[in-house]
Parts: sequence; C-alpha cells; structure tokens
Amino acid sequence: MPQKLRRIFLETGHDMGKIVSNASSVRGRKYPSKFSSSHIAFARTRLLLYTTVMEFDLGQFSELKDKDVSRMGLMILEGRIVIEKAIAGDIEILGLIRSEGSDEDWLATREVKFPVKRVDHAEICRIAGFHFHHGSIAIAKRPELKPFAANEGGPRRPGAHEDSYLCLWNVTDPSNVGALIRSAAGLGAAGVLLGPGCADPYYRKALRASMGNALSLPLHASDAAALSSLARDGFDLAAATLSPAALPLSEYAPKRPFILVVGNEGYGLPADIVDICRGEVYIPMTPGIDSLNVVVAGGICMYELFGNRAKGFRRP
Repeated sequence: MPQKLRRIFLETGHDMGKIVSNASSVRGRKYPSKFSSSHIAFARTRLLLYTTVMEFDLGQFSELKDKDVSRMGLMILEGRIVIEKAIAGDIEILGLIRSEGSDEDWLATREVKFPVKRVDHAEICRIAGFHFHHGSIAIAKRPELKPFAANEGGPRRPGAHEDSYLCLWNVTDPSNVGALIRSAAGLGAAGVLLGPGCADPYYRKALRASMGNALSLPLHASDAAALSSLARDGFDLAAATLSPAALPLSEYAPKRPFILVVGNEGYGLPADIVDICRGEVYIPMTPGIDSLNVVVAGGICMYELFGNRAKGFRRP
C-alpha cells in the first residue's frame, strides 16, 4: 500500500476488514485537510481490495495461552517493538489485533501486508486467555531453528563481532533465554547457539524479554557433537563455571572465533560440555556471594570476552 494511503488508513482510524461509510469523519475525527476527496475515495477502493483478499479470522487468537502454538509452526508477538522487529526481519505475520485507542502511528511507516483489527482491550484479554499489557498482539509463522554451520555466509549484522558467539545450555526459563539474547545482541554477538534443555526462544515470554532481538539475531540449534566439531574446526570455547580451575575473566585471552558457553543457573554445565571447552572462566565477586543471575553473569562475561572493552561501543 502506498505511503500516502497508509497514512490515510491510520490517521482516520480505519481497520483492514472494515469500510467506513461516513466520508467526512470517523468517530468524530475529521479527515486531515491535506487529504483530498479523491485520495480518500482511492484509499477506500484499495481498502475494499484488501478486505477481499485478506480475510481476518479473529478465532486464530482464541485461547492462545492454552495452545501449543509452536507445534502449529506459529509464535505470538506482543507489543510494538517485537512486532516491528518481526516486520523488519521479513517474518510472515498472519494477523494483528490492537487495543482501542492504542498508538497507531508506528504502523504508518511500515508496509502492512497482513490483516489488522482494532478490538476492545478487555476483549483481547478474554479472547487470548491471558492478561495483555501492550497495545498490539500478532500471530506469525515461526522461523526454523537450524544447526550452526561454521562456514555459513550471509550478511554481517551491523555492530556485531563476527567471530564471537554465545552458547546457552539447559537455560530453562524463557525470560532468561530472552534476556540473554537481548544482551548478546547489545554486546555484539554474531549469533546464539541453543543447546538441549533451553526454553523456546520463540515463546511469547522469551520474545518479549528479548525485545524482539530473537527475530533479528541469528539463532542456531546445537548439541554436544556440534560443539565438539566446532572445537576441532578451530573455535575457542570457554565455559562459565565456578570450578577451582576457572580463570578470572581478565586473565582469559580468547582466541577467534570464540564461543562463550553458559549453563543452567542452578546446576551449571555438564562435565562433558566443560571438557569440550579449552578453558573455564569466572567473575570475581565479593566474598560470601557465590554466583549471579545467569543473565547478569552472561552479560558481564560477554562484555569482557567479546572485545567490547577494547573496541569501545558508543552510547545507545
């Protein structure tokens, strides 16, 4: 849809799938004077074409809390930031509902290729089956989580250290997985490897905690055999542990390409995974405190070992 038509569509409060018959106003709001009657008429014609080919099934949002959407090949996107990341990443969105009175301006700059419907906020919560705080919620097709290939090509993510990766092992909490992905994106990781036992990175809570970065940062499936293969191929792996053999972060000199391996917050890393790694690292702390939250610890380790201190990132 052309930019001018999208602005008419959003600024007048139209929804896809809904034709407004009143040519002069929508819910008491006048059409902006900058739009001529011909623009409005043409927008209505385009809107009619959209409603003809883009049927909106509100039932697809029914009882989302109780559905295993991953088995359906889908994921739930909550809030503007996550949805914008999905659009920017060319994720196929099947439909979007937004609360009455929610901010619509962010959609005006996007090429909307999916049906949109405005619904009362309480009704959204009732349909979805969970309390929803954000202005918009969408359903999209989930990306495929593929194994990591050491020689894979593709465009380099802006600002990333192309030779530094984070590997998560048995990190079971979706919010922790999402927050670690967000931290990895912010601290320059080229990608994240997800080992056995990790929470689904495309679960709605993980997506929300990642601020949508799970849809822009390359994610890969991994296992012990894959890590062993990467170690043989020249990757330097360091395990975050509390072992007496671990070195303080400042004393470990990563070789490139480099993978930081972080384990379960309660149980740490299995011995066989630690054995694959060239070395072990720990964060020196105040006496009497044995560990940090896995998200905090992972962030500190990435900042130190990914070269951020030496390269000097700019302020956000």
